[in-house]
Amino acid sequence: MNPIKTLLQQIVVASLCCMIPLWAHAFRFIALGDMPYRDGDEIRFEQLIQSINRSQPILSIFVGDTKNGSSPCSNEYLQKIHRLFNTFNQPLVYTPGDNEWTDCHRPSAGAFEPSERLQFIRQFYFSDTKSLGKNPIRLNRQADIHPRFKEFVENAYWVHESTLFATVHVVGSNNNFSQFTEYTRRNQANLAWIEHVFTIAKSQGVDHLVIALQADLFYSPEQTTSLTSGLRDTIALLNQKLADFSKPALIIHGDSHRLIIDQPFSDPISKRTLDRAYRLQVMGDRQIEAVEITVDKTKQSPFSFRPFLIQP
Repeated sequence: MNPIKTLLQQIVVASLCCMIPLWAHAFRFIALGDMPYRDGDEIRFEQLIQSINRSQPILSIFVGDTKNGSSPCSNEYLQKIHRLFNTFNQPLVYTPGDNEWTDCHRPSAGAFEPSERLQFIRQFYFSDTKSLGKNPIRLNRQADIHPRFKEFVENAYWVHESTLFATVHVVGSNNNFSQFTEYTRRNQANLAWIEHVFTIAKSQGVDHLVIALQADLFYSPEQTTSLTSGLRDTIALLNQKLADFSKPALIIHGDSHRLIIDQPFSDPISKRTLDRAYRLQVMGDRQIEAVEITVDKTKQSPFSFRPFLIQP
């Protein structure tokens, strides 16, 4: 046996063993939303999808607003976006935004009844337990777990490796607070779902938690305290649960159309910033772009972010 050859083989094997954790303990996913807002944006949106497909993330999450708040909320448009969502090669998980239903009462949007539009979205986009995309994954839906909230097919969770993902149907336009009956019912369901998601995260011992919703929870300080805030309850519960969770967590949303990565959550008692709870607000509107998130469980701070632009 050639000792030099044997030594070289050992060095190669040792090098490969050292490299394996870099591959085995990290994955990438995409977050995007608030698009396409204009007729000319649809081509750019298709190009963005193609670029995402080439990148081969494990999945993409669309955080609502598939149109602007004044354009028609027609079945034809919603069906067209559904077809585009199914051109994602990997799973596409969708949580609705306000522009798809709460704002559809506007004359320019077609003067629809918002609750009717929401019912159509639920029936068309959430007809079974699978995500969208060419290679869908199975989702655990609130409708199938909580009989009391059987209409909430859009609230879901799933687990990838040691990360638990969830969607919660919290939307802009003050979470439809002006339509108090609808708001109250959905708010009750959402709060119950957030409680359930954190319970599952603790019971399964996951390392990280990712929650996606549509509304910008932080565009105004009054949202946290005002009695007429449709987001106050959600913010309070997230602060409480994130403080108790004590593991890295990421809240993703859209709504305000510019990229923000920060730490806006705080302990409800001490008021200290929760330094393991992050917020990602994705870009949108005129920025037909997305964000690529890498989760690496070998790092103390597991989330890293990269703006994902359309490749020429």
